[in-house]
Amino acid sequence: MKSKVVGALLSGLVFPGVGQYYLGRRARALWFLAPAAIGGLLYLNYSMDQASVLVDQMMAGKIALDPAAIEKQMADVPTPLSMTISGVVFLVAWVASVVEALWAGGTGKRPPHP
Repeated sequence: MKSKVVGALLSGLVFPGVGQYYLGRRARALWFLAPAAIGGLLYLNYSMDQASVLVDQMMAGKIALDPAAIEKQMADVPTPLSMTISGVVFLVAWVASVVEALWAGGTGKRPPHP
């Protein structure tokens, strides 16, 4: 019997849904893995685009190579609602995956010794 605590740790420390996969619930793992992966990829794509714009501005001399100026430029760019939603989706999938692995995981009983 697989441990639900190990499943929860896998979901919490590796990626949402990994604990469900470990516990043998492959279909349920996809319910956590898919939204977390999509939300994470969207957030990563947006972050990379913003970093590219920032580097282009630094290379063109529009922003000084000063950490305070770079931070100010980053703070001035509003975060789109879609990025806030994707971050929330990832967080909800992550927390729900850990809770589900603990709550509905294995029975926690060890099989009797022969």
